[in-house]
Amino acid sequence: MVTATHIPVQGARRHNRGVVLQALLRESSASRADLARLTGLARPTITEVVRDLLADGVVIETGQSQEARVGKPSVLLEVDGDAVQTIAVDLTSPDWVVGAVCAPDGRILVRQEIARDTAPDLPAAVAELVARLTSQAGCPVLGVGFGVPMDAASGDAAAFVSALSALPETALLPALAAAEADLAARAEAGYGDAEFLLVRLGEVVSTAIVSGYTAGADTARELAHLDVGGDPGRQCRCGNTGCVHAWLAVLEERMDAAGDEQTREALRIEAGEKLGAPLAAIVSALDLPQVVLSGTSSLMGRELCSAAESALTAARLRNAHVEVRCGTTEDTVLRGAAAQVLAAELA
Repeated sequence: MVTATHIPVQGARRHNRGVVLQALLRESSASRADLARLTGLARPTITEVVRDLLADGVVIETGQSQEARVGKPSVLLEVDGDAVQTIAVDLTSPDWVVGAVCAPDGRILVRQEIARDTAPDLPAAVAELVARLTSQAGCPVLGVGFGVPMDAASGDAAAFVSALSALPETALLPALAAAEADLAARAEAGYGDAEFLLVRLGEVVSTAIVSGYTAGADTARELAHLDVGGDPGRQCRCGNTGCVHAWLAVLEERMDAAGDEQTREALRIEAGEKLGAPLAAIVSALDLPQVVLSGTSSLMGRELCSAAESALTAARLRNAHVEVRCGTTEDTVLRGAAAQVLAAELA
């Protein structure tokens, strides 16, 4: 027997509000009729949600649609970029902490950096950075999003969140922290419904899954210790040899020391070959059509993507093609952290 599931009224309103906001952020602007078509929500529901969003100042009416149609012209709506902003902090670099004030659409409005070696009490320094950014925001700040490394070895996210409560300027700001792969996945997905596996090349090689509404969810997992065979000449920190992480770390060192482009291309190809095969099992199990490579590694490039795609295809059925591409979004961790706060606080 199937038991009916009853969603609390407040939960349903919150869900509908989030669905409408995602549609508006994805489309930039839309009428009430457009929102009903895009979201599948009933017109009375759209009317109620939009009324609340207008009252909160989150959404504004921007004029009548120029589209030719019978009847009264539709009024266009969009998220007010001057109504709310977020603070994003990228803690994934071993050398720098980057903070930014972000608009609802992900644009970085103000950007500041602090060197880790100049801040003996890093959590306190980061809290002061957030306070400065908050004072530079042009409108109320919704909250703070922290992007942290997958292994969290370079800093305890809880310490950074806790440090905010020590300053009056930041004490009341909601704070969220997430692994860099999840945030990069959220940024690359935008507000669409694409499906892909994101692979983040950093201090640790990690993955995140984007499937429907899972973008930005807690799907980040470490890929580093999948054994791809051979000996990279360095033992992995897990004690084994042949792990993806050990291979890519050695190849990146060679890349940084390479003096000619031909050698660099060859190293990217080798890295792609090592990376592609272990991804095949994940992609096959989840039936994902695309892999997106992200990160600041010097191995990133067209040759890496092409070689990874060939290796992945060879490890799967030949007629089951999966595209591998490099990410196209800049400042993915910052933008993803801002989007996470936006989704949590507005939805």
